[in-house]
Amino acid sequence: MDNAKITALQDLVDTPKGLYKLKVYEQKLHSVSTTLLFDIRALVINSLTSSKHLNDIARLMNQLRLRIDTLIDQSRRMEVRIRPGTSDKNRKNIFNNAILFDLIIFSKCWDLKIIFGSIDSLIIFEDKDEIKSLAKQILNDIQLMSELFSNKEKITVNIQSSEEVAESLMLSFNKELEFAEGAGALKGIIKLDKPRLIGKGKYYDQLGNILLKIIMTFDIGSSTEPIAMRAIFSRLKEEFPRVRAEIKDIQKVLITLDETGLLILKQDREGQFWIQLHPSETETNIILGFAKKKGYITLEELIMITNWSIEKASEEMEKFVKSGLAIKDASYSSGMKYYFPGLTEE
Repeated sequence: MDNAKITALQDLVDTPKGLYKLKVYEQKLHSVSTTLLFDIRALVINSLTSSKHLNDIARLMNQLRLRIDTLIDQSRRMEVRIRPGTSDKNRKNIFNNAILFDLIIFSKCWDLKIIFGSIDSLIIFEDKDEIKSLAKQILNDIQLMSELFSNKEKITVNIQSSEEVAESLMLSFNKELEFAEGAGALKGIIKLDKPRLIGKGKYYDQLGNILLKIIMTFDIGSSTEPIAMRAIFSRLKEEFPRVRAEIKDIQKVLITLDETGLLILKQDREGQFWIQLHPSETETNIILGFAKKKGYITLEELIMITNWSIEKASEEMEKFVKSGLAIKDASYSSGMKYYFPGLTEE
């Protein structure tokens, strides 16, 4: 963990006891992120000046400058405005949730500043390939941050508990939340443990989403090659340390996924469980790949992408619905949508 980064956040950490201090804490975190964005803008302008002799890189830097300017505008307009008559309990939830967003945005801004700081030396050595690779990462991070600002604006309308908000943020921003907790920034804001961070009613559905993502990362030769349940459990602890799950929780979820046809669960003579991907593993991977870009996929999009028939697309999606991993929503204006709560990467 970046020592300078954690020290900077620790200097901002407060343990608010009342609504006023909670509001001050939120404003302080937000202000620092805005300042970091201005620092980033200065670095972009410097890189733009340095790259004048490289036309394609100069155009790229100008594009990044415009995107950073948009983020700065979002940040400067962003203010937590609570409606008159809102109860103290809901006010506290709103500020707690705003702080969760602020902490993730702070972490993203800090990392983005470091990346931009490395570009100038790459321009000097005319390392265009590396610059373009970093620019792609930067544009993705900028899009994520823009969506974070947009979602932060909604917290005064759709009031949720901090546990629910943390649950929805955890899958996409697990590292940022882990960093914030390591700096002590969540003390007094949220208790991060299994029964609170992930609600009991949604726990296994969310865990199922995580396990499917993990299973798809195993480098196996074919869908018939088995994966040990303990290997999945080990990778879960390594990649999602904030998810509190025991081996029996993993087994329960895998049984459900087996029953709904998303994979095959087998037990050997020694009592060890093994996972074999269903022959339709490719279909599962396609659906997950597109769904995690924005958190949902429409039936029309799936048919267009895959050239499947309506029956085939519906059959594959129903597996996710039956397992509790997707929610089906029929709308006249947008058609059939399947939402994957917590799966989105953006």
